[in-house]
Amino acid sequence: MALVRARQSPGSQSPREPTVRSNTRKRKRDPAANRKSKKRKRTGEEEEVSSADSSPVRQPHIPDRMYRLHDLSTSKAIQKAREDVSAKRARHMGLATLNVHMCRASMCVLDDPNLVPVRESARTAVLNAGRSVLGLSSSVGGKPLARCCGFWVDWDEKNKIGTALTTSRLICTKSASLDSWSGQEEYDTNAEVLVHMQGGTTEKATLQYYQKHYDLAFFSVRMDRPVHILSFNDGVMRSDHVFELGRDESSFLRISHGVVKFLNPNLLERYHYMHVHSADPRPRYGKGAPLIDFGGKIVGMVNGNTSGYFIPSSILVKYLHLWRKFQYVLVYFCF
Repeated sequence: MALVRARQSPGSQSPREPTVRSNTRKRKRDPAANRKSKKRKRTGEEEEVSSADSSPVRQPHIPDRMYRLHDLSTSKAIQKAREDVSAKRARHMGLATLNVHMCRASMCVLDDPNLVPVRESARTAVLNAGRSVLGLSSSVGGKPLARCCGFWVDWDEKNKIGTALTTSRLICTKSASLDSWSGQEEYDTNAEVLVHMQGGTTEKATLQYYQKHYDLAFFSVRMDRPVHILSFNDGVMRSDHVFELGRDESSFLRISHGVVKFLNPNLLERYHYMHVHSADPRPRYGKGAPLIDFGGKIVGMVNGNTSGYFIPSSILVKYLHLWRKFQYVLVYFCF
């Protein structure tokens, strides 16, 4: 068998050797892989958004046949899904627009049929007065003592100090018996008192003066901005409609609507008490809080000892005037 060898013509080039691909050259990604990567990215973003407190609650669909599977991992997955839904619902109810405690505060103003003719003016008065209402707590040796409310009555622009008026029960370590005249109360003037601001912050308060007979106390608080002070209405009369304001543990504003009632104190109570017939006869957050009229003026302060009674603004105005002038209040007893 003859072998035939091809001859190269002059000027022709030798055959090229096959090129070897560099290992550093980037390979083109499969379009399907790109779609999967983008899908994973979108899924991660959707999970992050869906986990936000404001996103809708997605109830997982669990087929009935899944419950018939006696599989431990399946049961744990179902339980985990239910716990996630419950946790998200709890976060939803903590939002300001869904919080039942915050919505409850304005129910008496918005939903009470007796207040329909004056709804707007009443709501304006309550919201304006709420800026002056404070929540206060006391403790002795790190142990909680009492929680009350109060309101601003003075502002020192030079020293940036606000003065709050509240009940002396805030620093009372031993409560009296049913007889308010027994004098069995004991007070700790060195108790630590905190003012709870909106937003969860607290400021330390310093006791300026307290009066056992009238159940009143002054506390000074250093503030970085002026406080909101309400004016007094010393003409409160029987059958007047009033609002009782207060702050709960979360500093939410609590409101109760009532009517000043003709009811004299008994022999065991202070003679200067007045009674208010309220929709909430035993308010939990009202001790030391103000009562206001429909014009937003203070008509009294909730008594810290007897439920349903308050100290009228006429006494508060005189007490405040004497304290500003003499830094002391004398009590005269007539027998």
